[in-house]
Amino acid sequence: MIPEALRQRLGEITRARRGAPGGPATGRSPEAGARVAGARVAAAVGVEEFLAGGEWSCEHGAVFVHESLRSQIERRGALAGAGSAWGRLESGVQLPGAGGIELADLSRAGLGRALFLDLETCGLTSSPVFLAGTMHWNGEDFVLRQYFARHYGEEAALIAALAQATRGFEFLVTFNGKTFDVPFLSSRALVNRVVLPLPPRHLDLLHPARRRWRHQLPDCRLQTLELHVCRRRRSGDVPGEEVPGLYHDFVRHGDPWRLVPVFHHNLLDVITMAEILRALCASEPHFQRTIER
Repeated sequence: MIPEALRQRLGEITRARRGAPGGPATGRSPEAGARVAGARVAAAVGVEEFLAGGEWSCEHGAVFVHESLRSQIERRGALAGAGSAWGRLESGVQLPGAGGIELADLSRAGLGRALFLDLETCGLTSSPVFLAGTMHWNGEDFVLRQYFARHYGEEAALIAALAQATRGFEFLVTFNGKTFDVPFLSSRALVNRVVLPLPPRHLDLLHPARRRWRHQLPDCRLQTLELHVCRRRRSGDVPGEEVPGLYHDFVRHGDPWRLVPVFHHNLLDVITMAEILRALCASEPHFQRTIER
């Protein structure tokens, strides 16, 4: 765990580079229809100049939280099979192998029991996680939250904020999360001495996606599924290998505009997970017709 004095010093250096005031932030996030529990609006510095949000704090420090609704990002019905059916899954899906039981149980339980998660990290497990995107269904819309460490010293607070965010959910939904996201996050929680209880059940979409579509697609990478299954083509996206360097540059020089596309990349990843989940819960003939169009 990073000593409090060092964490404060890192914060002072970062704010000084960005010309930020050092006093505490006050007020509430202006996001319409969305509330960040325990958040305080941060001073308009860094990424806060581009992304409205609030500051979540606890005994581990503070972390910036950006919140939005999916309907604020894309129109309902903009994707095939979306619209008013965003929050509905076809039930009765049967898919053998790892993830099949979780997939069937989640389709019966409903999206309100699931939390989608995607991480942006600085690379190896010995490096910090600096951005965590979550998404959940609130009964009317998908709520997207992004927890951002404005400097390396805020990683512990980011993980603590995630620990609170996961409470009350039965399912954690990731893409390749059993191999990467969850082990990485658990390792960083140990390093930072943060207790991290995750939802009791984990649905990693990569494994059922491979069983469903490995013979029909060139590969089952997230963006391949996004193109062929979700029928979404990204433009202006940030290559994953460039993400760590962009964050290090931000911490060193405080150039937030170069980091904003990383937030967009992270949002698209969690939204795509929901569309892949919907397709996995749909019947095979429905998928075939989608691919042939």
